[in-house]
Amino acid sequence: MGVCDSESSVVDGVVLVRSPLLGADLEAAFLERCPVRSVDPSGLSLAFLERSRTDGALGVVGVNHSPQVALLCREAGLRYVSWTIDPLTRERWEVVPLAQSVLFVHRKALVAPLQAMGHANVQWLPLAAPARRWEVPDAPRAVAGVSFVGSSLQDERNLFVHGLDQWGIPDTQPALEAHLVELAHLAQEQTGFHGFLRDPALVPASLVAHLAGVATPEDIAECLDAGLAWVYRREQVRFWAQRGAVVHGDGGWQEVVGESWRGTLRNGQEMTRVYRDATLNVDVPRLHQREIATLRAFDVMASGGLLLVEHGTELEELFCAGDEFLVWETPGQRLEILEESLRNPTWGRSIGARAREAAWGNRLDLRVEKILEALR
Repeated sequence: MGVCDSESSVVDGVVLVRSPLLGADLEAAFLERCPVRSVDPSGLSLAFLERSRTDGALGVVGVNHSPQVALLCREAGLRYVSWTIDPLTRERWEVVPLAQSVLFVHRKALVAPLQAMGHANVQWLPLAAPARRWEVPDAPRAVAGVSFVGSSLQDERNLFVHGLDQWGIPDTQPALEAHLVELAHLAQEQTGFHGFLRDPALVPASLVAHLAGVATPEDIAECLDAGLAWVYRREQVRFWAQRGAVVHGDGGWQEVVGESWRGTLRNGQEMTRVYRDATLNVDVPRLHQREIATLRAFDVMASGGLLLVEHGTELEELFCAGDEFLVWETPGQRLEILEESLRNPTWGRSIGARAREAAWGNRLDLRVEKILEALR
């Protein structure tokens, strides 16, 4: 069954708002189960949604919660389901809660705060790998070392810099970045530290006082968390690159890891093979949501690769640590695992094989079924 065009019926189907995040994979998973009308955000209007309701659409599905889409759906009499898979600012949530909206979040820590804000239906829905991650044959394998694949978080740094600029304190950036580097070093020793927004009391009192009437402590906390996420990932990935890891991602990595940066990867079999063939795949999350099970983690496991994550993530609720993936709690443990993976690649591949089998029960298709249940 193909994607419906703008004039065709979606009886018992969904209107899917296009997104660069999981977009093609999410659309393919829905198409296996129901008609889909895929539209750009700019193509949404009250008239379009009213026609979709008349045609028999179950509702609207979007990646990352949009209060504007939620309001349009309310006016059109359609249910709206969002699945938030990236960190969003508080402004994206602070809208009059809508009873017909269902909010799936990839981070369990968001459930209680959103419910307290008045959102009636909030559920934890972890991320997942698409079925095509299992398509690459298990052999032959290339000989590869340690690998990291991911964004350099320049977007997070831009949020940090923009916050300082709009508050008229751009000259504080060097001092604040130095403070964030110190916190990043502390954070690798304390995996329970999640940044400023979890505890705004950690925001420097002098900064709160200086910005009184301009920015709230929560606003400042979000700004600092963005900068800290950028610094922490840079520090962690630099650590691995200095020990031989290759880095794939955007050009922001070039100045951090030099020749260890190997450019971007196509999100298909090329990426699957890199994950599968690596002796060790390391995961470095955004610090202010470091407990989540990242999309990178699911993709590595689905590819049959050996995965190493920080201790205390939600991955430990879904899979068996030590048997299907590895965790580190101290910098010393990181080095021990690195040495063992290089010394004994057969050990790592046996863990990767179990990971691949276990991840099948958490693939994207099953998440889509959960979303369809909410729509129906």
